[in-house]
Amino acid sequence: MPVLILLVSTTVVWAMLLVCNRIALTAFDVDVYAMTCWQLVFGGLALVLMAPGRLIPWRQFTLPINWAYGFLRVLTGVSWTAALVYISAPESGILSQTGMPMAALAAAFILGRAPGKAEWFGHAILLAGAGFLAWHLPDGFANPAVWLMLASEVTAISSSVLAEKHPDNQIKDAWSHLRFTGVLLLITASVFLIFPPLIGFISPVPIPYTSLDGFFGIETILAGLILGTLLRGPAMVLTLRSIKTAGMEKYILATSILPFILLGLEMLAARFDLTPAPTHDSVFWISALLVMLGIVQITYSKRRHSRRLKALGATTRPGQPPLPRPENEKNNKPPLRHQCRVARRSGAPFF
Repeated sequence: MPVLILLVSTTVVWAMLLVCNRIALTAFDVDVYAMTCWQLVFGGLALVLMAPGRLIPWRQFTLPINWAYGFLRVLTGVSWTAALVYISAPESGILSQTGMPMAALAAAFILGRAPGKAEWFGHAILLAGAGFLAWHLPDGFANPAVWLMLASEVTAISSSVLAEKHPDNQIKDAWSHLRFTGVLLLITASVFLIFPPLIGFISPVPIPYTSLDGFFGIETILAGLILGTLLRGPAMVLTLRSIKTAGMEKYILATSILPFILLGLEMLAARFDLTPAPTHDSVFWISALLVMLGIVQITYSKRRHSRRLKALGATTRPGQPPLPRPENEKNNKPPLRHQCRVARRSGAPFF
C-alpha cells in the first residue's frame, strides 16, 4: 500500500504543477520558458541547501550521466510544451499514453523485466486510444503534435531508464537523496539556459516559447520561486523515489491517469475563473475510454503476473536450485506408503 500511495501522490503533485502552470500563463503575464527555468533553479536550490552542515555534492555536477538526464528532461518538457500549440493539455495526455508500450519494451530489453503476455493486450488498447485521437486531429497523423508527443515520450522513457539505473538514485540516506535530486534540477536548469540556441539543430519543427526575453520579469521570477519550491522540487523527489521503489513501468503506469486528474483539476480551477472551462468532443471521450480500459487491463495483468512470480519464488529458496525430487517420483512410482497399502490388499510381497 505505501508504494501505491507514493505513485498516486507523484501523479497528483505533477497534475497540480501543470494546472498551476496553466493558471500562471492565463491569469498572469509570465514567460513560460523562463518560468520553467526559474522553477528548476529555485526547486533545486531548496533541495541542495537542506540539512545545514552537510557538504554540497559538487562532484555530482561533473558526472556525464547527470547532464544526460538533464538534457533528456529538457527535450521531454520542450517537446510536450510545443505540442500544446496544436492540441489541448488533456489531448496531449491521451497521446502521451504511447509511453506505456515504450516503457514495457525498455523494461524487457534493457532492464530484463519482461511483462506478462496478457499485458500486451492492454498496451494495444492504449495505442488504439491514442491512435484514434491522432487520426481525428487536423492533418491526422501528420499533425506536428503527434510527432512532438512521440519525441517527448521517447526522451521521457530514456530519462526514466537512466534514473532507475543511476547509482546515486539507490542511496538510502534521505537527505543525500534530496541533494542528489536538487543537483539534477540545477543541471536541468543549466541545460534550459543553453538550449534555445540549439533549437534549430535539434527540432525538425519550430519550437515556440523558447525565448529568454522575459527571463527577469518580476511575475515570472515569483511564479518560478513559488511553484519551484512548493511543487517542482517535491514532484522531482517523488518521481525519482517512485522509479527507485516501484520500477519504471509501474511509475509510467501510475502517470497514465494524469489526463483524468488534469480534467478534474481544470474543472475545479474553471469554477473559480482561473482557467477557461475545458470542452471536449466525442472523439476525446472515446479515446479516453479506450485509454482507461487499457490501464485497467495492464494493471490487472501486472497483478496476476506478480502473484505468479511470487508463487514460483515461494517454491524455491532465493539463489538455490529446486530441491531434488524423491526417487519414486522420478520413476513415476507412487509413494512407498501407497505401495504397502496396495500390497496388503493384493497379498503381494513388499519387495
